[in-house]
Amino acid sequence: MDEQYLINEYITKKRTCNDIAKDLKRDPKTVWSWLKKYNIPTRPRGGDSSTGSFKKGSNLWVGKKHNEETKQKIRDARFRDGHVPYLRNGEHWLKSVASSAHPNYKNGLSPERQSFYSSIEWVELVKKVWRRDNSICKNCGKHHDTETIRGNFHIHHIISFQVKEKRFDLDNLVLLCKECHRWVHSKKNSNNKFLIKWETR
Repeated sequence: MDEQYLINEYITKKRTCNDIAKDLKRDPKTVWSWLKKYNIPTRPRGGDSSTGSFKKGSNLWVGKKHNEETKQKIRDARFRDGHVPYLRNGEHWLKSVASSAHPNYKNGLSPERQSFYSSIEWVELVKKVWRRDNSICKNCGKHHDTETIRGNFHIHHIISFQVKEKRFDLDNLVLLCKECHRWVHSKKNSNNKFLIKWETR
Protein backbone atom coordinates (compact mmCIF):
# COMPACT_ATOMS: atom_id res chain seq x y z
CA MET A 1 0.00 0.00 0.00
CA ASP A 2 1.28 3.47 -0.96
CA GLU A 3 2.39 5.52 2.04
CA GLN A 4 1.42 8.85 0.50
CA TYR A 5 -2.11 7.59 -0.22
CA LEU A 6 -2.54 6.63 3.43
CA ILE A 7 -1.21 9.98 4.66
CA ASN A 8 -3.56 11.82 2.32
CA GLU A 9 -6.64 9.80 3.32
CA TYR A 10 -5.99 9.30 7.04
CA ILE A 11 -4.08 12.44 8.04
CA THR A 12 -5.11 15.11 5.53
CA LYS A 13 -8.73 14.09 4.91
CA LYS A 14 -9.09 12.71 8.47
CA ARG A 15 -10.87 9.59 7.20
CA THR A 16 -11.20 6.54 9.46
CA CYS A 17 -9.67 3.10 8.89
CA ASN A 18 -13.21 1.83 8.27
CA ASP A 19 -13.83 4.40 5.53
CA ILE A 20 -10.53 3.66 3.81
CA ALA A 21 -11.08 -0.10 4.11
CA LYS A 22 -14.48 0.17 2.40
CA ASP A 23 -12.93 1.92 -0.59
CA LEU A 24 -10.18 -0.70 -0.85
CA LYS A 25 -12.47 -3.66 -0.02
CA ARG A 26 -10.13 -4.69 2.78
CA ASP A 27 -10.45 -5.26 6.50
CA PRO A 28 -10.09 -2.11 8.70
CA LYS A 29 -7.43 -3.91 10.76
CA THR A 30 -5.36 -4.30 7.59
CA VAL A 31 -5.51 -0.55 6.99
CA TRP A 32 -4.50 0.05 10.61
CA SER A 33 -1.52 -2.33 10.19
CA TRP A 34 -0.41 -0.35 7.10
CA LEU A 35 -0.48 2.86 9.13
CA LYS A 36 1.69 1.22 11.78
CA LYS A 37 4.05 -0.16 9.12
CA TYR A 38 4.75 3.36 7.80
CA ASN A 39 4.85 4.84 11.34
CA ILE A 40 1.88 7.06 10.51
CA PRO A 41 0.55 8.30 13.89
CA THR A 42 -2.90 6.87 14.59
CA ARG A 43 -5.72 8.67 16.37
CA PRO A 44 -7.16 7.26 19.61
CA ARG A 45 -10.44 5.44 19.12
CA GLY A 46 -13.70 7.17 20.03
CA GLY A 47 -14.36 10.65 21.37
CA ASP A 48 -13.28 13.71 19.47
CA SER A 49 -11.06 11.74 17.09
CA SER A 50 -13.87 9.69 15.49
CA THR A 51 -16.17 11.20 12.92
CA GLY A 52 -19.84 10.79 13.74
CA SER A 53 -19.26 9.98 17.41
CA PHE A 54 -20.77 11.91 20.29
CA LYS A 55 -18.53 14.69 21.46
CA LYS A 56 -18.22 15.48 25.14
CA GLY A 57 -21.06 17.73 26.22
CA SER A 58 -22.92 17.36 22.91
CA ASN A 59 -25.56 14.80 23.98
CA LEU A 60 -28.90 16.49 23.31
CA TRP A 61 -30.71 14.16 25.74
CA VAL A 62 -28.82 15.19 28.86
CA GLY A 63 -31.38 16.22 31.47
CA LYS A 64 -34.33 15.29 29.24
CA LYS A 65 -36.84 12.43 29.34
CA HIS A 66 -39.50 11.00 27.04
CA ASN A 67 -43.01 12.13 27.86
CA GLU A 68 -45.59 9.50 28.87
CA GLU A 69 -47.20 9.44 25.42
CA THR A 70 -43.85 8.67 23.73
CA LYS A 71 -43.04 6.03 26.36
CA GLN A 72 -46.36 4.31 25.66
CA LYS A 73 -45.73 4.34 21.89
CA ILE A 74 -42.32 2.73 22.43
CA ARG A 75 -43.86 0.17 24.80
CA ASP A 76 -46.60 -0.71 22.27
CA ALA A 77 -44.07 -1.05 19.46
CA ARG A 78 -41.99 -3.47 21.54
CA PHE A 79 -45.04 -5.59 22.34
CA ARG A 80 -45.86 -5.74 18.63
CA ASP A 81 -42.30 -6.98 18.00
CA GLY A 82 -42.82 -9.81 20.48
CA HIS A 83 -41.00 -8.33 23.48
CA VAL A 84 -42.35 -8.99 26.97
CA PRO A 85 -42.00 -6.96 30.19
CA TYR A 86 -38.80 -8.00 31.95
CA LEU A 87 -40.40 -7.55 35.37
CA ARG A 88 -43.10 -9.94 36.55
CA ASN A 89 -44.54 -9.26 40.00
CA GLY A 90 -41.60 -6.94 40.61
CA GLU A 91 -38.90 -9.51 39.76
CA HIS A 92 -36.89 -10.12 36.59
CA TRP A 93 -38.68 -12.84 34.62
CA LEU A 94 -35.46 -14.89 34.22
CA LYS A 95 -34.77 -15.05 37.96
CA SER A 96 -36.57 -18.37 38.47
CA VAL A 97 -36.09 -19.75 34.93
CA ALA A 98 -33.78 -22.72 34.37
CA SER A 99 -30.73 -22.01 32.20
CA SER A 100 -32.03 -24.41 29.54
CA ALA A 101 -35.18 -22.27 29.19
CA HIS A 102 -33.20 -19.07 28.58
CA PRO A 103 -33.91 -17.71 25.04
CA ASN A 104 -30.17 -17.56 24.26
CA TYR A 105 -29.34 -21.02 25.63
CA LYS A 106 -27.06 -22.97 23.26
CA ASN A 107 -27.23 -26.36 24.94
CA GLY A 108 -23.88 -25.66 26.60
CA LEU A 109 -22.06 -25.54 23.26
CA SER A 110 -20.07 -22.32 23.66
CA PRO A 111 -17.24 -23.79 25.82
CA GLU A 112 -17.48 -26.97 23.75
CA ARG A 113 -16.89 -24.99 20.56
CA GLN A 114 -13.86 -23.28 22.06
CA SER A 115 -12.41 -26.61 23.09
CA PHE A 116 -13.13 -28.12 19.66
CA TYR A 117 -11.59 -25.33 17.61
CA SER A 118 -8.43 -25.27 19.73
CA SER A 119 -7.85 -29.04 19.53
CA ILE A 120 -4.90 -30.60 17.68
CA GLU A 121 -7.33 -32.79 15.71
CA TRP A 122 -9.07 -29.70 14.33
CA VAL A 123 -5.77 -27.99 13.44
CA GLU A 124 -4.68 -31.06 11.45
CA LEU A 125 -8.08 -31.31 9.77
CA VAL A 126 -7.89 -27.66 8.73
CA LYS A 127 -4.62 -28.34 6.91
CA LYS A 128 -6.23 -31.20 5.02
CA VAL A 129 -9.17 -29.01 3.93
CA TRP A 130 -6.83 -26.29 2.66
CA ARG A 131 -4.79 -28.81 0.68
CA ARG A 132 -7.82 -30.59 -0.74
CA ASP A 133 -9.52 -27.34 -1.82
CA ASN A 134 -6.26 -25.81 -3.15
CA SER A 135 -6.77 -22.58 -1.15
CA ILE A 136 -9.78 -21.76 -3.36
CA CYS A 137 -13.26 -20.70 -2.23
CA LYS A 138 -15.53 -23.55 -3.32
CA ASN A 139 -18.40 -21.15 -3.97
CA CYS A 140 -16.96 -18.22 -5.94
CA GLY A 141 -13.57 -19.64 -6.99
CA LYS A 142 -11.43 -16.88 -5.47
CA HIS A 143 -7.89 -17.94 -4.56
CA HIS A 144 -6.66 -17.16 -1.07
CA ASP A 145 -3.38 -15.69 -2.31
CA THR A 146 -4.98 -12.75 -4.13
CA GLU A 147 -4.12 -9.47 -2.41
CA THR A 148 -7.71 -8.42 -1.70
CA ILE A 149 -8.83 -11.74 -0.18
CA ARG A 150 -5.82 -12.95 1.82
CA GLY A 151 -6.67 -13.73 5.44
CA ASN A 152 -10.43 -13.84 4.86
CA PHE A 153 -11.18 -17.55 4.44
CA HIS A 154 -13.29 -19.78 6.70
CA ILE A 155 -13.92 -23.50 6.98
CA HIS A 156 -17.63 -24.27 6.94
CA HIS A 157 -19.49 -27.29 8.36
CA ILE A 158 -22.01 -28.42 5.71
CA ILE A 159 -23.89 -30.49 8.28
CA SER A 160 -24.22 -28.32 11.37
CA PHE A 161 -21.58 -28.26 14.11
CA GLN A 162 -24.40 -29.37 16.42
CA VAL A 163 -24.16 -32.88 14.90
CA LYS A 164 -21.22 -34.23 16.89
CA GLU A 165 -20.47 -37.26 14.73
CA LYS A 166 -19.92 -35.03 11.65
CA ARG A 167 -17.63 -32.42 13.22
CA PHE A 168 -14.37 -34.13 12.25
CA ASP A 169 -15.64 -35.50 8.92
CA LEU A 170 -13.43 -34.13 6.12
CA ASP A 171 -16.26 -34.58 3.60
CA ASN A 172 -18.44 -32.35 5.79
CA LEU A 173 -16.06 -29.39 5.53
CA VAL A 174 -15.61 -26.87 2.74
CA LEU A 175 -13.33 -23.85 2.30
CA LEU A 176 -15.17 -20.56 1.73
CA CYS A 177 -14.13 -16.91 1.60
CA LYS A 178 -15.65 -14.70 4.30
CA GLU A 179 -18.22 -13.14 1.95
CA CYS A 180 -19.42 -16.51 0.65
CA HIS A 181 -19.57 -17.94 4.16
CA ARG A 182 -21.87 -15.07 5.16
CA TRP A 183 -23.95 -15.67 2.04
CA VAL A 184 -24.31 -19.41 2.82
CA HIS A 185 -25.86 -18.60 6.20
CA SER A 186 -28.07 -15.80 4.85
CA LYS A 187 -31.61 -15.80 3.47
CA LYS A 188 -30.14 -15.16 0.01
CA ASN A 189 -28.99 -18.79 -0.05
CA SER A 190 -32.52 -19.91 -0.90
CA ASN A 191 -31.37 -23.31 -2.26
CA ASN A 192 -29.40 -24.11 0.94
CA LYS A 193 -26.14 -24.53 -0.93
CA PHE A 194 -23.49 -26.07 1.37
CA LEU A 195 -26.20 -26.67 4.00
CA ILE A 196 -27.54 -30.15 4.75
CA LYS A 197 -29.94 -31.11 7.52
CA TRP A 198 -28.63 -34.31 9.01
CA GLU A 199 -32.13 -35.69 9.65
CA THR A 200 -33.05 -35.51 5.93
CA ARG A 201 -29.83 -36.82 4.46
